[in-house]
Amino acid sequence: METDNMIDKQQILAHNPWLSDVAYLENSSSTQQDAQADLSDKKLYVADTQTGARGRFGRAYFAVKGSGIYMSLALKADDTPENFTILTAAAIVTAIENLTTKKPQIKWVNDIYLDHKKICGILVERFLASGYIIIGVGLNFHITEFPIELRDKAGSLFSDTPTITRGDLIAEIWSQFEKLRRSDDFLDIYKAHSFVLGKTVEFEEHGRTIIGTATDLTENGELIVNSDGLVKVLSSGEISLKKWF
Repeated sequence: METDNMIDKQQILAHNPWLSDVAYLENSSSTQQDAQADLSDKKLYVADTQTGARGRFGRAYFAVKGSGIYMSLALKADDTPENFTILTAAAIVTAIENLTTKKPQIKWVNDIYLDHKKICGILVERFLASGYIIIGVGLNFHITEFPIELRDKAGSLFSDTPTITRGDLIAEIWSQFEKLRRSDDFLDIYKAHSFVLGKTVEFEEHGRTIIGTATDLTENGELIVNSDGLVKVLSSGEISLKKWF
């Protein structure tokens, strides 16, 4: 269990013998940067808070000391699976459902939602020269106050007293990550938790706004959209959804 709200690295390692180590910092500018500077295979970097956290497209990420989960995994990756974002999202929702009664959902491609508000973001970066990927996760665990501009769209896994510790959830997320990585189940889990599939979505492509119906995902996690009879395959690295309804 956590002591004085600190995350117990031994708990995480005991639950995940496949990890090489866990580096715990009370303060970090960015666990992504910590992992990139070290590049140690299967090492997890966890911070109690982050001052320079960011998400996809360089967006800032709101972090609160002792109230969130901020972590990055460095992995000397082969080509399988192709989409670690899909895998990580599936591991997170599975872990939450295993440990709580919460019912999280996924917004394509990298956001976890609860009660129509974003509680978690995933950032996967590939470094071709070294052959590493770094998987970053920022999760609002028990945050009760958000800045005014975020209150309508940001949420937290727990608004009342948590029934589990941050260490419990971290350990379970990476346990499910390794389990699902060696199976073919993670794409099905992702699809089952998606609230975008079957919805009308709006996105921009080459400066044009396009509206269509999200119908499926490819094996690599690309979003298939039917727009006026034309099938569009959207890459997460190129397009961000603007609306879904």
